[in-house]
Amino acid sequence: MTFLVDQAHDGVLLRSFLKGTCAVSSRMLTRLKQMPDGIRVNGLHSTVRTILKAGDVVEISSEDLIPQDVFPPEQAETPVRVLYEDDCLLLVSKPPFMPTHPSRRHYSETLGNAVSFLYSKSGRPFVFRPVNRLDRNTSGIVMLAKDQWTASVLCRMMKNHEIRKTYYALTDGVPDPPEGRMDGWIRRRTPGIVIRECCLESDDGAESVRTAYETVASGSGHALVRLMPETGRTHQLRVQLASLGCPVTGDGLYGADSSCIPRQALHAAVLEWTHPVTGKMMTVTDPLPEDMRTLCDTWFPGLASDQIF
Repeated sequence: MTFLVDQAHDGVLLRSFLKGTCAVSSRMLTRLKQMPDGIRVNGLHSTVRTILKAGDVVEISSEDLIPQDVFPPEQAETPVRVLYEDDCLLLVSKPPFMPTHPSRRHYSETLGNAVSFLYSKSGRPFVFRPVNRLDRNTSGIVMLAKDQWTASVLCRMMKNHEIRKTYYALTDGVPDPPEGRMDGWIRRRTPGIVIRECCLESDDGAESVRTAYETVASGSGHALVRLMPETGRTHQLRVQLASLGCPVTGDGLYGADSSCIPRQALHAAVLEWTHPVTGKMMTVTDPLPEDMRTLCDTWFPGLASDQIF
């Protein structure tokens, strides 16, 4: 990764330039300092105490010092589709019933394994760096960074809510009012378990949640709802829709199981962000998967595809 020092940063310490202008995290900076050619100025190895001059070219290595999160390649039963790819980013469509990341209980048959399989023919391991994560039974877009610097920048953007996400959910019941905001607080129902519940700001463990929503279509006692979360808490959308009286269809944790679909009908459909290298505004979409599309055709026969995106 290469950066040109402009006149405004003439006389600035390399450390300050990397952490400020280049958005290098403290963790990444530590790794770069341990690499023989992790940091270079005008082609020469440099320490973070180097004083920069306008016109200097700063280079940082995008290679991993020690590969981490490299998972055995496994061909997924449901193929993982690539939605967008460039030198530093990969966006894929995660199918339902697939965990994003290996865990102690589920180390194989994950998105990490499936993406490693896609890259196995290149002869090099793919380091799995998800910028966002989806529940096992939620489908849709997962953004992956191909190098440390991109991961650092995008994770910071995600934390600062600079990556905009749009989800679609099928619900049991229809939101009333049909559009608005769901702002409040949630927390773990019991310490140590994954289940969340709505709570008061003053309650222990309370985390703020903010989501805008719009009802796209309704009928047969169900709705298709567009959701634009402004925070990214675990199970946020599922808990908020349940509290609105219209849980996600098939969500047995916060609503009820469904004979129509064997999972929660929730899909991450759109990501919008500013590309960290080019500065260009990016939008990637992932159409509703077949199981949700089938229900839409049954429950909302007049719904046109252009009304969804």
